[in-house]
Amino acid sequence: MTVSGGFAGIHQQVILRGDGAVLTNDKGKPVLRRTSAAQFKELRTLLGDPALDDVPEFTMNMGAVDMFQYALQFNGRTVVTDRSDEQPALDRLIDALSQWLPEH
Repeated sequence: MTVSGGFAGIHQQVILRGDGAVLTNDKGKPVLRRTSAAQFKELRTLLGDPALDDVPEFTMNMGAVDMFQYALQFNGRTVVTDRSDEQPALDRLIDALSQWLPEH
């Protein structure tokens, strides 16, 4: 997941690896951390939610300003959203991955 935009112009990334490691990157400063078994299972469960199949690939409020843009790559597809459209399965995944991002 890559998070960009907002008033401050952030650009952050979080990558969940298959070995349970989480790589975060904030302005070119990478950090590698480990999930616990429970955290990894939760993230994998959220990524496997069948409701994600129905999430549109692009949901942005083009009239809004200073919103964060979330680009997620999973299951062979890319989804871009600013969270202006309620998508419960996607929102849960974004919330869970966001916990790994550096403070902004």
